[in-house]
Amino acid sequence: MAENQKISLIVGGHRCTFTVDRSEEVLFRKAEKDANEMISKIKSAFDIAPQDVLAYATLLLALDKLELVTSRSVDDDMTELVALDRQLEAHLKRLK
Repeated sequence: MAENQKISLIVGGHRCTFTVDRSEEVLFRKAEKDANEMISKIKSAFDIAPQDVLAYATLLLALDKLELVTSRSVDDDMTELVALDRQLEAHLKRLK
C-alpha cells in the first residue's frame, strides 16, 4: 500500500512542497541535491542575474533530457539493426 507524505525541498533558495509516495522521497532528495549543485555551477560560471540562473538550469536540464532521449533512440535503432543483420545472415546461410 502506498503511503503519501509531504516533503519540502529547497531548490535555488526557494521552498518547494510536494506530496510524494514514501518510496519516491529518496529520488526527490537526490534531485534537490543535483539541482542545487547545477545552480551553484551556473552561478560560478556565468555573470548573470540571480533570477536568470533558474532559467539557465531549466534549459540545461531540458538539453540533457533531449540528449538522453536521442541516445536511447540510437540505442534502439542499433538493437534493431543487429537483429536485422542476424536475420539476413540466417537467410544468406540458407541460400548457400
